[in-house]
Amino acid sequence: MVVCINVGANLVGFFLVQVLLHYAQPVDQWHGISLPGWKTSVWLLTLLVPTSVLVLLALASPVNQAILALKAGETVLPEDYDEARRRAVNLPFQAALMNLVAWVIPAVAFPLAFRFNTNLPTINTAVSMLYNFTNALMITLLAFVILEYACRRSVIPLLFPDGRIHDQPGTVRLTIKGRLMIMYGAICLIPMFQTALMINANASLAWARMNPWDALNNLGSFAVILFAFTAVYGFWLATLFSRNLAGPTREIMDVAEKIRSGNYDFQARVVTNDEIGFLGDRVNEMARGLAERERIREIFNLFTSPEIAREILSDSTAGMGETRVVTLLFSDLRGFTRMAEQLPPEQVVKSINRYFSEMSAAIIEHGGIILQYVGDEIEAVFGAPMDDPVHADKAVAAALEMRFRLAALNEERSLSGQEPLAHGIGVHTGKALAGLVGSKYKISYAMVGDTVNIASRIQEINKDLNSDILISEQTYRSLKVPREVSNPFTVSVKGKTNVLNVYQLIA
Repeated sequence: MVVCINVGANLVGFFLVQVLLHYAQPVDQWHGISLPGWKTSVWLLTLLVPTSVLVLLALASPVNQAILALKAGETVLPEDYDEARRRAVNLPFQAALMNLVAWVIPAVAFPLAFRFNTNLPTINTAVSMLYNFTNALMITLLAFVILEYACRRSVIPLLFPDGRIHDQPGTVRLTIKGRLMIMYGAICLIPMFQTALMINANASLAWARMNPWDALNNLGSFAVILFAFTAVYGFWLATLFSRNLAGPTREIMDVAEKIRSGNYDFQARVVTNDEIGFLGDRVNEMARGLAERERIREIFNLFTSPEIAREILSDSTAGMGETRVVTLLFSDLRGFTRMAEQLPPEQVVKSINRYFSEMSAAIIEHGGIILQYVGDEIEAVFGAPMDDPVHADKAVAAALEMRFRLAALNEERSLSGQEPLAHGIGVHTGKALAGLVGSKYKISYAMVGDTVNIASRIQEINKDLNSDILISEQTYRSLKVPREVSNPFTVSVKGKTNVLNVYQLIA
Protein backbone atom coordinates (compact mmCIF):
# COMPACT_ATOMS: atom_id res chain seq x y z
CA MET A 1 0.00 0.00 0.00
CA VAL A 2 2.79 2.41 0.95
CA VAL A 3 4.71 1.74 -2.27
CA CYS A 4 1.67 2.02 -4.54
CA ILE A 5 0.42 5.25 -3.00
CA ASN A 6 3.78 6.95 -2.81
CA VAL A 7 5.10 5.94 -6.24
CA GLY A 8 1.74 6.51 -7.94
CA ALA A 9 1.32 10.01 -6.49
CA ASN A 10 4.85 10.98 -7.47
CA LEU A 11 4.52 9.65 -11.03
CA VAL A 12 1.29 11.58 -11.56
CA GLY A 13 2.98 14.66 -10.18
CA PHE A 14 6.00 14.13 -12.39
CA PHE A 15 4.00 14.13 -15.61
CA LEU A 16 1.93 17.12 -14.51
CA VAL A 17 5.15 19.02 -13.85
CA GLN A 18 6.42 18.07 -17.31
CA VAL A 19 3.33 19.65 -18.85
CA LEU A 20 3.80 22.81 -16.80
CA LEU A 21 7.50 22.97 -17.66
CA HIS A 22 6.57 23.20 -21.32
CA TYR A 23 5.17 26.67 -20.58
CA ALA A 24 7.62 27.67 -17.90
CA GLN A 25 10.06 28.94 -20.56
CA PRO A 26 9.58 30.22 -24.15
CA VAL A 27 8.38 27.52 -26.54
CA ASP A 28 11.27 27.89 -29.01
CA GLN A 29 13.77 27.52 -26.21
CA TRP A 30 11.97 24.45 -24.89
CA HIS A 31 11.98 22.65 -28.24
CA GLY A 32 15.73 22.86 -28.32
CA ILE A 33 16.24 20.80 -25.23
CA SER A 34 13.04 18.68 -25.14
CA LEU A 35 14.82 15.50 -26.23
CA PRO A 36 17.70 15.81 -23.72
CA GLY A 37 15.17 16.79 -21.05
CA TRP A 38 13.09 13.70 -21.58
CA LYS A 39 16.20 11.50 -21.65
CA THR A 40 17.24 13.03 -18.34
CA SER A 41 13.77 12.46 -16.94
CA VAL A 42 13.68 8.80 -17.95
CA TRP A 43 17.15 8.26 -16.54
CA LEU A 44 16.17 9.86 -13.23
CA LEU A 45 12.96 7.81 -13.04
CA THR A 46 14.90 4.61 -13.74
CA LEU A 47 17.19 5.41 -10.85
CA LEU A 48 14.87 7.04 -8.32
CA VAL A 49 11.77 4.80 -8.53
CA PRO A 50 13.52 1.50 -7.62
CA THR A 51 15.52 3.29 -4.95
CA SER A 52 12.40 4.81 -3.41
CA VAL A 53 10.63 1.43 -3.50
CA LEU A 54 13.49 -0.23 -1.61
CA VAL A 55 13.60 2.58 0.96
CA LEU A 56 9.82 2.42 1.48
CA LEU A 57 9.88 -1.36 1.89
CA ALA A 58 12.61 -1.03 4.51
CA LEU A 59 10.71 1.70 6.37
CA ALA A 60 7.43 -0.23 6.32
CA SER A 61 8.92 -3.64 7.15
CA PRO A 62 8.46 -3.46 10.98
CA VAL A 63 4.88 -2.30 10.53
CA ASN A 64 4.08 -5.01 8.01
CA GLN A 65 5.58 -7.78 10.17
CA ALA A 66 3.70 -6.64 13.27
CA ILE A 67 0.36 -6.47 11.42
CA LEU A 68 0.82 -9.92 9.89
CA ALA A 69 1.67 -11.36 13.31
CA LEU A 70 -1.36 -9.73 14.94
CA LYS A 71 -3.71 -10.98 12.23
CA ALA A 72 -2.27 -14.48 12.63
CA GLY A 73 -2.83 -14.33 16.39
CA GLU A 74 0.87 -14.50 17.14
CA THR A 75 2.63 -12.69 19.97
CA VAL A 76 4.68 -9.63 19.04
CA LEU A 77 7.67 -8.77 21.19
CA PRO A 78 7.19 -5.49 23.10
CA GLU A 79 10.21 -3.85 21.49
CA ASP A 80 9.06 -4.91 18.00
CA TYR A 81 5.51 -3.73 18.70
CA ASP A 82 6.81 -0.40 19.97
CA GLU A 83 8.98 0.07 16.88
CA ALA A 84 6.07 -0.81 14.59
CA ARG A 85 3.85 1.77 16.29
CA ARG A 86 6.50 4.47 15.89
CA ARG A 87 7.05 3.61 12.23
CA ALA A 88 3.30 3.59 11.53
CA VAL A 89 3.00 7.18 12.78
CA ASN A 90 6.25 8.44 11.28
CA LEU A 91 6.03 6.62 7.92
CA PRO A 92 4.18 9.41 6.03
CA PHE A 93 6.72 11.96 7.30
CA GLN A 94 9.69 9.72 6.40
CA ALA A 95 8.28 9.09 2.94
CA ALA A 96 7.69 12.82 2.49
CA LEU A 97 11.29 13.58 3.38
CA MET A 98 12.51 10.95 0.92
CA ASN A 99 10.22 12.35 -1.80
CA LEU A 100 11.44 15.88 -1.21
CA VAL A 101 15.06 14.82 -1.52
CA ALA A 102 14.26 12.89 -4.70
CA TRP A 103 12.45 15.90 -6.20
CA VAL A 104 15.27 18.29 -5.42
CA ILE A 105 17.51 16.38 -7.84
CA PRO A 106 15.40 17.07 -10.97
CA ALA A 107 14.63 20.54 -9.63
CA VAL A 108 18.32 21.26 -10.14
CA ALA A 109 18.95 18.96 -13.14
CA PHE A 110 16.27 20.36 -15.46
CA PRO A 111 17.27 24.04 -15.21
CA LEU A 112 20.91 23.04 -15.69
CA ALA A 113 19.91 21.11 -18.81
CA PHE A 114 18.24 24.32 -20.03
CA ARG A 115 21.34 26.32 -19.21
CA PHE A 116 23.78 24.03 -21.01
CA ASN A 117 21.66 23.58 -24.14
CA THR A 118 20.52 27.18 -24.55
CA ASN A 119 21.78 30.66 -23.88
CA LEU A 120 19.27 31.39 -21.10
CA PRO A 121 20.36 34.07 -18.64
CA THR A 122 21.43 32.96 -15.19
CA ILE A 123 18.41 34.67 -13.65
CA ASN A 124 16.07 32.47 -15.71
CA THR A 125 17.92 29.35 -14.62
CA ALA A 126 17.49 30.35 -10.98
CA VAL A 127 13.81 31.07 -11.58
CA SER A 128 13.36 27.60 -13.06
CA MET A 129 15.06 26.00 -10.09
CA LEU A 130 12.74 27.81 -7.68
CA TYR A 131 9.75 26.93 -9.80
CA ASN A 132 10.67 23.24 -9.89
CA PHE A 133 11.34 23.23 -6.17
CA THR A 134 7.87 24.63 -5.43
CA ASN A 135 6.39 21.91 -7.64
CA ALA A 136 8.39 19.39 -5.61
CA LEU A 137 6.82 20.74 -2.42
CA MET A 138 3.30 20.45 -3.85
CA ILE A 139 3.69 16.88 -5.10
CA THR A 140 5.48 15.79 -1.92
CA LEU A 141 2.66 17.22 0.17
CA LEU A 142 0.02 15.50 -1.93
CA ALA A 143 1.73 12.12 -1.53
CA PHE A 144 2.10 12.76 2.21
CA VAL A 145 -1.59 13.53 2.76
CA ILE A 146 -2.76 10.49 0.76
CA LEU A 147 -0.36 8.18 2.55
CA GLU A 148 -1.29 9.56 5.98
CA TYR A 149 -4.99 9.14 5.20
CA ALA A 150 -4.43 5.52 4.13
CA CYS A 151 -2.38 4.74 7.26
CA ARG A 152 -5.07 6.22 9.49
CA ARG A 153 -7.71 4.00 7.92
CA SER A 154 -5.88 0.67 7.77
CA VAL A 155 -2.71 0.65 9.89
CA ILE A 156 -3.12 2.92 12.91
CA PRO A 157 -6.36 1.27 14.22
CA LEU A 158 -4.64 -2.13 14.23
CA LEU A 159 -1.55 -0.98 16.11
CA PHE A 160 -3.31 1.54 18.37
CA PRO A 161 -6.64 -0.14 19.24
CA ASP A 162 -6.87 1.91 22.46
CA GLY A 163 -5.64 5.18 20.94
CA ARG A 164 -3.04 7.05 23.03
CA ILE A 165 -0.97 7.87 19.93
CA HIS A 166 -0.10 11.17 21.55
CA ASP A 167 1.65 9.24 24.36
CA GLN A 168 3.81 7.19 21.97
CA PRO A 169 7.40 8.43 22.29
CA GLY A 170 9.59 9.04 19.27
CA THR A 171 6.80 10.13 16.91
CA VAL A 172 6.45 13.28 14.82
CA ARG A 173 3.55 15.53 15.81
CA LEU A 174 1.93 17.91 13.34
CA THR A 175 -0.56 20.29 14.93
CA ILE A 176 -3.83 21.39 13.34
CA LYS A 177 -2.42 24.89 12.93
CA GLY A 178 0.59 23.42 11.13
CA ARG A 179 -1.65 21.42 8.79
CA LEU A 180 -3.73 24.45 7.91
CA MET A 181 -0.63 26.56 7.25
CA ILE A 182 0.77 23.83 4.98
CA MET A 183 -2.51 23.67 3.07
CA TYR A 184 -2.51 27.46 2.74
CA GLY A 185 0.99 27.34 1.28
CA ALA A 186 0.18 24.48 -1.10
CA ILE A 187 -3.03 25.82 -2.65
CA CYS A 188 -2.46 29.57 -2.35
CA LEU A 189 1.06 30.75 -1.60
CA ILE A 190 3.00 28.40 -3.89
CA PRO A 191 0.81 28.93 -7.03
CA MET A 192 0.99 32.71 -6.52
CA PHE A 193 4.76 32.48 -6.11
CA GLN A 194 5.03 30.38 -9.28
CA THR A 195 2.96 32.87 -11.23
CA ALA A 196 5.18 35.71 -10.05
CA LEU A 197 8.29 33.76 -11.09
CA MET A 198 6.96 33.06 -14.58
CA ILE A 199 5.88 36.66 -15.11
CA ASN A 200 9.34 37.84 -14.11
CA ALA A 201 11.11 35.27 -16.32
CA ASN A 202 9.04 35.97 -19.45
CA ALA A 203 9.18 39.72 -18.88
CA SER A 204 12.99 39.63 -18.76
CA LEU A 205 13.10 37.57 -21.96
CA ALA A 206 10.67 39.90 -23.70
CA TRP A 207 12.79 42.84 -22.70
CA ALA A 208 15.94 41.14 -23.96
CA ARG A 209 15.15 39.46 -27.29
CA MET A 210 11.72 37.72 -27.25
CA ASN A 211 8.65 38.99 -29.03
CA PRO A 212 6.33 40.46 -26.34
CA TRP A 213 3.28 38.81 -27.94
CA ASP A 214 4.94 35.40 -27.66
CA ALA A 215 5.73 36.08 -24.01
CA LEU A 216 2.11 37.04 -23.33
CA ASN A 217 0.81 33.94 -25.12
CA ASN A 218 3.24 31.80 -23.16
CA LEU A 219 2.13 33.34 -19.87
CA GLY A 220 -1.54 32.93 -20.79
CA SER A 221 -1.13 29.23 -21.51
CA PHE A 222 0.90 28.77 -18.34
CA ALA A 223 -1.73 30.59 -16.23
CA VAL A 224 -4.60 28.45 -17.59
CA ILE A 225 -2.75 25.18 -17.00
CA LEU A 226 -1.57 26.28 -13.54
CA PHE A 227 -5.10 27.32 -12.62
CA ALA A 228 -6.55 23.97 -13.73
CA PHE A 229 -3.84 22.04 -11.93
CA THR A 230 -4.16 24.11 -8.73
CA ALA A 231 -7.97 23.83 -8.76
CA VAL A 232 -7.92 20.03 -9.00
CA TYR A 233 -4.95 19.70 -6.69
CA GLY A 234 -6.40 22.13 -4.14
CA PHE A 235 -9.81 20.45 -4.15
CA TRP A 236 -8.26 17.03 -3.67
CA LEU A 237 -5.91 18.27 -0.97
CA ALA A 238 -8.68 20.15 0.86
CA THR A 239 -10.90 17.06 0.70
CA LEU A 240 -8.21 14.84 2.23
CA PHE A 241 -7.38 17.44 4.88
CA SER A 242 -11.04 17.84 5.80
CA ARG A 243 -11.50 14.08 6.07
CA ASN A 244 -8.43 13.78 8.25
CA LEU A 245 -9.83 16.49 10.54
CA ALA A 246 -13.59 16.05 10.32
CA GLY A 247 -13.69 12.24 10.57
CA PRO A 248 -12.08 11.92 14.02
CA THR A 249 -13.89 15.05 15.24
CA ARG A 250 -17.28 13.68 14.21
CA GLU A 251 -16.55 10.37 15.93
CA ILE A 252 -15.59 12.18 19.15
CA MET A 253 -18.82 14.18 18.95
CA ASP A 254 -20.86 10.97 18.54
CA VAL A 255 -19.18 9.37 21.55
CA ALA A 256 -19.68 12.54 23.61
CA GLU A 257 -23.39 12.48 22.75
CA LYS A 258 -23.65 8.84 23.83
CA ILE A 259 -21.88 9.68 27.09
CA ARG A 260 -24.31 12.54 27.66
CA SER A 261 -27.19 10.08 27.32
CA GLY A 262 -25.60 7.76 29.91
CA ASN A 263 -24.06 5.17 27.59
CA TYR A 264 -20.41 4.74 28.55
CA ASP A 265 -19.63 1.62 26.50
CA PHE A 266 -18.50 3.45 23.37
CA GLN A 267 -14.95 4.61 22.66
CA ALA A 268 -13.83 7.11 20.03
CA ARG A 269 -11.35 5.69 17.54
CA VAL A 270 -8.17 7.74 17.89
CA VAL A 271 -5.95 7.76 14.77
CA THR A 272 -3.90 10.96 15.22
CA ASN A 273 -1.46 12.43 17.71
CA ASP A 274 -2.53 16.03 17.18
CA GLU A 275 -5.01 18.05 19.28
CA ILE A 276 -7.97 16.02 18.00
CA GLY A 277 -6.25 12.76 18.93
CA PHE A 278 -5.41 14.14 22.36
CA LEU A 279 -9.04 15.19 22.81
CA GLY A 280 -10.23 11.74 21.72
CA ASP A 281 -7.99 10.09 24.31
CA ARG A 282 -9.34 12.35 27.03
CA VAL A 283 -12.96 11.66 25.99
CA ASN A 284 -12.26 7.91 26.11
CA GLU A 285 -10.69 8.28 29.55
CA MET A 286 -13.72 10.24 30.69
CA ALA A 287 -16.03 7.50 29.40
CA ARG A 288 -14.02 4.82 31.19
CA GLY A 289 -14.00 6.90 34.38
CA LEU A 290 -17.75 7.45 34.24
CA ALA A 291 -18.32 3.75 33.57
CA GLU A 292 -16.14 2.88 36.57
CA ARG A 293 -18.00 5.42 38.68
CA GLU A 294 -21.31 3.93 37.59
CA ARG A 295 -20.06 0.46 38.46
CA ILE A 296 -18.97 1.70 41.90
CA ARG A 297 -22.37 3.32 42.34
CA GLU A 298 -24.09 0.04 41.47
CA ILE A 299 -21.91 -1.86 43.93
CA PHE A 300 -22.45 0.87 46.51
CA ASN A 301 -26.20 0.46 46.07
CA LEU A 302 -25.83 -3.19 47.07
CA PHE A 303 -24.53 -2.05 50.45
CA THR A 304 -27.02 0.74 50.85
CA SER A 305 -30.09 2.09 49.09
CA PRO A 306 -29.99 4.27 45.97
CA GLU A 307 -31.58 7.10 47.97
CA ILE A 308 -28.84 7.01 50.60
CA ALA A 309 -26.19 6.71 47.89
CA ARG A 310 -27.53 9.83 46.18
CA GLU A 311 -27.52 11.71 49.48
CA ILE A 312 -23.92 10.73 50.18
CA LEU A 313 -22.64 11.36 46.64
CA SER A 314 -24.44 14.71 46.42
CA ASP A 315 -22.57 15.90 49.55
CA SER A 316 -25.77 17.13 51.16
CA THR A 317 -26.75 17.18 54.84
CA ALA A 318 -26.48 13.40 55.06
CA GLY A 319 -22.92 13.72 56.25
CA MET A 320 -23.71 16.39 58.88
CA GLY A 321 -26.73 14.69 60.42
CA GLU A 322 -30.26 15.97 60.94
CA THR A 323 -33.15 15.25 63.27
CA ARG A 324 -36.18 13.78 61.54
CA VAL A 325 -39.53 12.30 62.50
CA VAL A 326 -39.34 8.81 61.03
CA THR A 327 -40.81 5.36 61.42
CA LEU A 328 -38.42 2.52 62.27
CA LEU A 329 -39.10 -1.10 61.46
CA PHE A 330 -37.20 -3.99 63.02
CA SER A 331 -37.65 -7.58 61.93
CA ASP A 332 -36.08 -10.59 63.66
CA LEU A 333 -36.11 -14.19 62.46
CA ARG A 334 -37.20 -16.61 65.17
CA GLY A 335 -35.34 -19.85 65.87
CA PHE A 336 -32.58 -19.05 63.45
CA THR A 337 -29.78 -20.00 65.85
CA ARG A 338 -31.22 -23.46 66.35
CA MET A 339 -31.68 -23.89 62.59
CA ALA A 340 -28.10 -22.79 61.95
CA GLU A 341 -26.81 -25.47 64.32
CA GLN A 342 -28.79 -28.27 62.67
CA LEU A 343 -28.39 -27.51 58.96
CA PRO A 344 -25.33 -27.39 56.68
CA PRO A 345 -23.83 -23.88 56.35
CA GLU A 346 -24.65 -23.54 52.64
CA GLN A 347 -28.31 -24.36 53.31
CA VAL A 348 -28.43 -21.86 56.18
CA VAL A 349 -26.99 -19.12 53.98
CA LYS A 350 -29.40 -19.98 51.19
CA SER A 351 -32.38 -19.89 53.54
CA ILE A 352 -31.54 -16.59 55.18
CA ASN A 353 -30.71 -14.95 51.84
CA ARG A 354 -34.07 -16.10 50.49
CA TYR A 355 -35.79 -14.65 53.56
CA PHE A 356 -33.89 -11.37 53.31
CA SER A 357 -34.74 -11.08 49.59
CA GLU A 358 -38.47 -11.44 50.21
CA MET A 359 -38.58 -9.12 53.23
CA SER A 360 -36.37 -6.51 51.58
CA ALA A 361 -38.61 -6.48 48.51
CA ALA A 362 -41.62 -5.78 50.72
CA ILE A 363 -39.83 -2.91 52.47
CA ILE A 364 -38.49 -1.31 49.30
CA GLU A 365 -41.80 -1.62 47.43
CA HIS A 366 -43.42 0.50 50.15
CA GLY A 367 -40.76 3.20 50.13
CA GLY A 368 -38.61 1.97 52.99
CA ILE A 369 -34.84 2.16 53.23
CA ILE A 370 -32.93 -0.85 54.54
CA LEU A 371 -30.29 0.43 56.91
CA GLN A 372 -28.57 -2.81 57.81
CA TYR A 373 -28.74 -6.56 58.25
CA VAL A 374 -27.47 -7.70 61.65
CA GLY A 375 -27.36 -11.48 61.86
CA ASP A 376 -30.95 -12.49 61.18
CA GLU A 377 -32.34 -9.00 61.90
CA ILE A 378 -33.43 -6.29 59.47
CA GLU A 379 -33.44 -2.59 60.32
CA ALA A 380 -35.38 -0.27 57.99
CA VAL A 381 -36.51 3.33 58.09
CA PHE A 382 -39.40 5.18 56.46
CA GLY A 383 -39.25 8.95 56.03
CA ALA A 384 -35.48 9.32 55.59
CA PRO A 385 -33.30 10.42 53.96
CA MET A 386 -36.13 11.88 51.85
CA ASP A 387 -39.19 13.43 53.46
CA ASP A 388 -42.37 11.37 53.34
CA PRO A 389 -45.56 12.60 55.07
CA VAL A 390 -47.08 9.08 55.14
CA HIS A 391 -44.04 7.20 56.39
CA ALA A 392 -46.00 5.54 59.20
CA ASP A 393 -48.62 4.19 56.76
CA LYS A 394 -45.90 2.86 54.49
CA ALA A 395 -44.11 1.14 57.36
CA VAL A 396 -47.31 -0.60 58.46
CA ALA A 397 -48.11 -1.60 54.88
CA ALA A 398 -44.60 -3.01 54.52
CA ALA A 399 -45.03 -5.05 57.73
CA LEU A 400 -48.27 -6.55 56.39
CA GLU A 401 -46.59 -7.32 53.08
CA MET A 402 -43.76 -9.03 54.97
CA ARG A 403 -46.33 -11.21 56.74
CA PHE A 404 -47.87 -12.18 53.40
CA ARG A 405 -44.50 -12.92 51.79
CA LEU A 406 -43.37 -15.03 54.74
CA ALA A 407 -46.51 -17.13 54.44
CA ALA A 408 -45.84 -17.70 50.74
CA LEU A 409 -42.20 -18.53 51.48
CA ASN A 410 -43.22 -21.08 54.14
CA GLU A 411 -45.55 -22.80 51.65
CA GLU A 412 -42.60 -23.10 49.31
CA ARG A 413 -40.40 -24.45 52.10
CA SER A 414 -42.98 -27.01 53.18
CA LEU A 415 -43.16 -28.42 49.66
CA SER A 416 -39.41 -29.04 49.79
CA GLY A 417 -39.59 -30.59 53.27
CA GLN A 418 -38.09 -27.63 55.14
CA GLU A 419 -39.28 -26.19 58.44
CA PRO A 420 -41.35 -23.01 58.31
CA LEU A 421 -39.86 -19.72 59.38
CA ALA A 422 -41.28 -17.23 61.86
CA HIS A 423 -40.36 -13.66 62.63
CA GLY A 424 -41.31 -10.74 64.82
CA ILE A 425 -41.70 -7.17 63.57
CA GLY A 426 -41.68 -4.00 65.66
CA VAL A 427 -42.71 -0.58 64.29
CA HIS A 428 -42.27 2.72 66.13
CA THR A 429 -42.52 6.42 65.10
CA GLY A 430 -40.58 9.29 66.62
CA LYS A 431 -37.63 11.64 66.27
CA ALA A 432 -34.23 10.24 65.34
CA LEU A 433 -30.88 11.65 64.31
CA ALA A 434 -30.20 10.62 60.72
CA GLY A 435 -26.73 10.84 59.19
CA LEU A 436 -23.42 9.19 58.40
CA VAL A 437 -21.78 7.56 61.39
CA GLY A 438 -18.53 5.67 61.69
CA SER A 439 -14.84 6.38 61.18
CA LYS A 440 -12.40 6.86 58.31
CA TYR A 441 -12.26 3.06 58.00
CA LYS A 442 -16.00 2.46 57.61
CA ILE A 443 -19.12 4.60 57.58
CA SER A 444 -22.82 3.90 57.28
CA TYR A 445 -26.05 5.83 57.10
CA ALA A 446 -27.79 5.21 60.40
CA MET A 447 -30.55 6.33 62.74
CA VAL A 448 -29.45 7.26 66.22
CA GLY A 449 -31.64 7.97 69.23
CA ASP A 450 -34.30 6.73 71.58
CA THR A 451 -36.74 5.96 68.76
CA VAL A 452 -34.38 3.34 67.36
CA ASN A 453 -33.97 1.62 70.71
CA ILE A 454 -37.71 1.56 71.36
CA ALA A 455 -38.47 0.10 67.93
CA SER A 456 -35.95 -2.68 68.56
CA ARG A 457 -37.44 -3.41 72.02
CA ILE A 458 -40.98 -3.54 70.60
CA GLN A 459 -39.83 -6.14 68.11
CA GLU A 460 -38.57 -8.27 71.01
CA ILE A 461 -41.92 -8.01 72.86
CA ASN A 462 -43.48 -10.16 70.11
CA LYS A 463 -41.96 -13.14 71.87
CA ASP A 464 -43.86 -12.34 75.10
CA LEU A 465 -47.17 -11.67 73.37
CA ASN A 466 -46.80 -14.55 70.88
CA SER A 467 -47.45 -12.10 68.03
CA ASP A 468 -45.73 -11.34 64.76
CA ILE A 469 -46.29 -7.57 64.27
CA LEU A 470 -46.48 -4.91 66.99
CA ILE A 471 -46.80 -1.17 66.40
CA SER A 472 -46.39 1.55 68.98
CA GLU A 473 -49.09 4.02 69.96
CA GLN A 474 -47.10 6.81 68.29
CA THR A 475 -47.20 4.88 65.02
CA TYR A 476 -50.89 4.09 65.41
CA ARG A 477 -51.73 7.77 65.94
CA SER A 478 -49.61 8.79 62.93
CA LEU A 479 -51.57 6.62 60.50
CA LYS A 480 -53.54 8.43 57.82
CA VAL A 481 -55.28 5.21 56.74
CA PRO A 482 -57.13 3.32 59.52
CA ARG A 483 -55.83 -0.17 60.32
CA GLU A 484 -57.36 -3.06 62.20
CA VAL A 485 -55.47 -3.57 65.43
CA SER A 486 -55.95 -5.30 68.77
CA ASN A 487 -56.67 -3.61 72.05
CA PRO A 488 -53.60 -1.88 73.39
CA PHE A 489 -51.08 -3.74 75.51
CA THR A 490 -49.27 -1.81 78.19
CA VAL A 491 -45.70 -3.01 78.28
CA SER A 492 -42.48 -1.95 79.89
CA VAL A 493 -39.44 -1.53 77.75
CA LYS A 494 -36.00 -2.49 78.95
CA GLY A 495 -34.03 0.61 79.86
CA LYS A 496 -37.16 2.79 80.13
CA THR A 497 -39.01 3.80 83.28
CA ASN A 498 -42.25 4.71 81.49
CA VAL A 499 -44.56 2.07 80.07
CA LEU A 500 -45.66 1.96 76.42
CA ASN A 501 -48.88 1.06 74.67
CA VAL A 502 -48.45 -1.29 71.74
CA TYR A 503 -50.94 -2.85 69.33
CA GLN A 504 -50.98 -6.12 67.49
CA LEU A 505 -51.45 -5.36 63.80
CA ILE A 506 -54.25 -7.48 62.40
CA ALA A 507 -54.87 -6.07 58.95
